[in-house]
Amino acid sequence: MRKYINFIGSAFLLIFMLSGCSETTLLTEDPTSTDLQSRSIESPDYYWYKGEKIPVTKNAEKEYILIRSTDEQSILTRSSGITVLQQPQTVTLSNKIRRKAKAVSEDIKWAIVESMTNNDSNPNILYQAPSFTSKSGEEMFLGHLFYVKLKSQDDLAKLENLAESENAEIIGNNEFMPLWYTLSCSKESTGNALELANKFYETGFFSSCQPDFICDDKINNSVNDPLYPSQWGLENTGQNGGTAGIDIKLSNARNITTGSNDIIVAVLDQGVELSHPDLNIYSKSYDTESGSSPSIIRGNHGTACAGIIGAKTNNNLGVAGIAPNCPLMSISNSLAGTSDSRQKRADGFNYAWKNGASVISNSWSSSVQYEILDDAISAALTNGRNGLGCVVVFASGNDNGSVSYPANSNPDILTVGAMSPCGQRKSPTSCDGESWWGSNYGTTLDVVAPGVLITTTDRTGSAGYTTGDYMSNFNGTSSACPHVAGVAALVLSVNPNLNQKQVADIIEKTAQKVGGYNYSTTSGRSNGTWNNEMGYGLVNAFAAVSGIVEFSNQTVSTNKTVSGSDIISTNVTVNNHAKLIFNFTNSITITKPFTVEQGAQIEFNY
Repeated sequence: MRKYINFIGSAFLLIFMLSGCSETTLLTEDPTSTDLQSRSIESPDYYWYKGEKIPVTKNAEKEYILIRSTDEQSILTRSSGITVLQQPQTVTLSNKIRRKAKAVSEDIKWAIVESMTNNDSNPNILYQAPSFTSKSGEEMFLGHLFYVKLKSQDDLAKLENLAESENAEIIGNNEFMPLWYTLSCSKESTGNALELANKFYETGFFSSCQPDFICDDKINNSVNDPLYPSQWGLENTGQNGGTAGIDIKLSNARNITTGSNDIIVAVLDQGVELSHPDLNIYSKSYDTESGSSPSIIRGNHGTACAGIIGAKTNNNLGVAGIAPNCPLMSISNSLAGTSDSRQKRADGFNYAWKNGASVISNSWSSSVQYEILDDAISAALTNGRNGLGCVVVFASGNDNGSVSYPANSNPDILTVGAMSPCGQRKSPTSCDGESWWGSNYGTTLDVVAPGVLITTTDRTGSAGYTTGDYMSNFNGTSSACPHVAGVAALVLSVNPNLNQKQVADIIEKTAQKVGGYNYSTTSGRSNGTWNNEMGYGLVNAFAAVSGIVEFSNQTVSTNKTVSGSDIISTNVTVNNHAKLIFNFTNSITITKPFTVEQGAQIEFNY
């Protein structure tokens, strides 16, 4: 095993973020110039994401249309010749958009219809756009909104001038991320949302420009089997044909900590049942769809995820959570294809870190990559916990292929795959017998956790997946992700001064090499041996919390020895003639200020 001594602060790495630009360089700073307006778009069948063109395929069968609510009955009747495929829904925007004074606010709805001839002559259809298929095969509908990120607030005039010239309306900017602006298209605009987003981005004036694709995001679980009340993931005795001992080693970890009331775990999902008798619920919650508190139940999925993390223990009721003393913050979102859904999801991250969340658990993936979502995740990773950063945990996905987005979007995200009761990557051929799904894997996978036949909380009564308050067949990487979120909460409960990277490092370094896979030294993977299907291995709660030792804010005047698996030290002075000895078995991280005076000694033993 490799040993690590990390000195932080003696050198600095400066990272410059350069905005992507297209092959064509515009030599004008005037966004209303003739050159810009007359320039043809290379192809509308792509969008820009982090400076790269992401291809999409246009569909001929379906369209997105925008109508006024008052015209709904007359325009969508059979006599109108329009065939409705998805009933009209009210357009609701993120509550965190600071609207411009001129922004139009009217009661409008969107619908999905069979493709029709151009309806420029129909004044009741405000906008129409084709549907597309993503490169991974998901159906996407092109809404009327698109998002623009300024390089600085000084560029607002460029956005205003360009929007005016293209007949696009600036609705406003995001309160949490003020460089992000939301714009709206209509039939009077010079293009649809995809065309204008591309056109705006290819000016080179803006950091990001992306259309609002409407598509149902994946919820990473596979629920199918009858209840079986046994939490093998916490202590595996061979249930479900599994291998005894293949679990997250929670029993011993509980002797050290069951969590802290100060470590809050946000569950960004379809909402957690706030009144569930077996859940430790935090006082603050948020609904991203309405932009208000409390959160709202928008499906069954969130309550099942929450129980794995924070179900109460020793209360003679239901199941046991991994971190039962850590309160659960419910952040509700539909996780469905609705207008402005990704910005609302981004609002959820921003609400979580701004309101005290230490860990954010995400058991979902998105069919489309969005920089507005990336920025919100980065804000949580960077700004949460007063600059120490939130630990952001994502499910890898259930397609038996490569890791899904957003789990693959940021190296600081803890990406979690699912494991069978036999210690295998959950696949169509793993020992659990569920042949219809497999855990995603690949270069961005970090660890695995139990992810099939998981017993957890359900919505009470008949409202949830089952007719009771619990279920025993919650599956998918959706169930694996909260196992790791719970362990991260335990690690922070032991040492709340760790930054998010240190928490991730500890979880990765202490993972169990299970399943007989070939774990090997891998470039870019510095926390031990790694495998393409299992990451660093099965998360180990006991090892993660048992070996953390912090030695900080100390003045050493006499000889001192500090021992532990992983040692973290900062703000230490070793006085003249004193000796400080560090004994460690895995890693030591030293962050300045750290002073060893002349005549003093420091020794590292491993």
